[in-house]
Amino acid sequence: MGTLISILEEIRSGVTSFEPISNSESDMRDFQPIAKILVHAHKEGLLESCIPHKESQTAHGWYDLVLVRGGLSYKGEMFLTKPPSTVDDNKLSEIVQLKPSIYGIGIDLKALWKRWKERGG
Repeated sequence: MGTLISILEEIRSGVTSFEPISNSESDMRDFQPIAKILVHAHKEGLLESCIPHKESQTAHGWYDLVLVRGGLSYKGEMFLTKPPSTVDDNKLSEIVQLKPSIYGIGIDLKALWKRWKERGG
């Protein structure tokens, strides 16, 4: 996710063209994840427009250029403001519940933990 965020920040700063450093096989291979992130970001609606280009000189069919037109979409701007991976601890604790019980008598471990923390334990 960090790479997606850094690429979106580059686009927000005005970068509109992405390409490998050179046409060497290693540079082309290194560029593929970046190109795929850009294509994915466009499919997710984070970019206004994305024009990927694949080379045709080799059998690899690698991306050799990705142009971004129009910059970030509103959804892309909001994504940078608060990425969806940031989860509030309280929300996570509400999702996960562990309440073991034996013969109908149970212990709410979440409530027990809160009480223990409040006592300074």
